[in-house]
Amino acid sequence: MSLTEEEYEAIEDLAACNYSPVRIAKYLDVDKAVFLSSWYNKESEVRLRYDKGQLQAEFIIAQKRLENAKNGNLTADQQHTKEVERRKTEDIKHQLLFGGFLNKMTD
Repeated sequence: MSLTEEEYEAIEDLAACNYSPVRIAKYLDVDKAVFLSSWYNKESEVRLRYDKGQLQAEFIIAQKRLENAKNGNLTADQQHTKEVERRKTEDIKHQLLFGGFLNKMTD
């Protein structure tokens, strides 16, 4: 799938706002099946830009929440603490599930 840089940037922006791949295809006025085929390929530029957009939005939100927590906002502090615990749990799960596999790959 060949898109312009402007269209790739639109994918990032729309993904950051939690638009689904189907809605993004509609927004870009491209064939839905072709777009989804590219999106399902985790190595494609479409998928990389989609994931990048979501990651950037998550970062901006987390950064603001951390700033608010540091400034004494109790709700932000609780949310940040909860997110830290969730991330730790995810990291442990990945280590348990994939750690042995990754160690074998580096041996």
